Amino acid sequence: MYGYAGKLIEINLSTEKVTELSLSEDVLKNYIGGRGLAAKILWDRLGDRWETIDAFSPENILLILTGPLTGFFPGGRVCVSGKSPQSNGMIGSTVGGEFGIDLKCAGYDGLIIAGKAAKPSYVTVFEKEVTINDAAHTWGKDGKQTLKILTKEGRNQLKACFPEYGELKEPSALYIGPAGENKTRIAAVMAKWTHAAGYGGYGGVMGSKNLKAILA
Repeated sequence: MYGYAGKLIEINLSTEKVTELSLSEDVLKNYIGGRGLAAKILWDRLGDRWETIDAFSPENILLILTGPLTGFFPGGRVCVSGKSPQSNGMIGSTVGGEFGIDLKCAGYDGLIIAGKAAKPSYVTVFEKEVTINDAAHTWGKDGKQTLKILTKEGRNQLKACFPEYGELKEPSALYIGPAGENKTRIAAVMAKWTHAAGYGGYGGVMGSKNLKAILA
């Protein structure tokens, strides 16, 4: 379908398994990405156990989803969702910036993050290169410090993946600071220096999964 890649990446942080999932045209037509698709995935995965799942447990899933207009004017936002530790419901919190566009350009409509990493980690999604990396050196650092460190590392990793491309721009990132690490129920998922998916407490969900950042 126009506007969709038709694929999601599921990353299980507990097992470090990365799986490519396809989406049917019926699902894409009926739920139209972003919040709608998040509701569908959460109902299918967690609906029958919703009341008993702790939002900070490894059973909860973190969703990063684009829509069919992501990358087209005016589609510059990406939706962050999951079971909210703030409300115990489902919230689709959106954030502006390049992350959704870069994820779509990598060939995916979104990410499903499951499980919990054994140690502080960050994920990179550079086209077919999806990796889980050690983030111990950024744990405890604030947002700006984290972004500076991971932007440099991400750019070096991009150069290693695609040496034929010459000079590359910095990767886009979604990341958390100390509030998210400490599982604060109102912690934001941040992007750039001044943007955030600010409601739902999904920064705390990232912290509960030992996930410092996602780069694309």
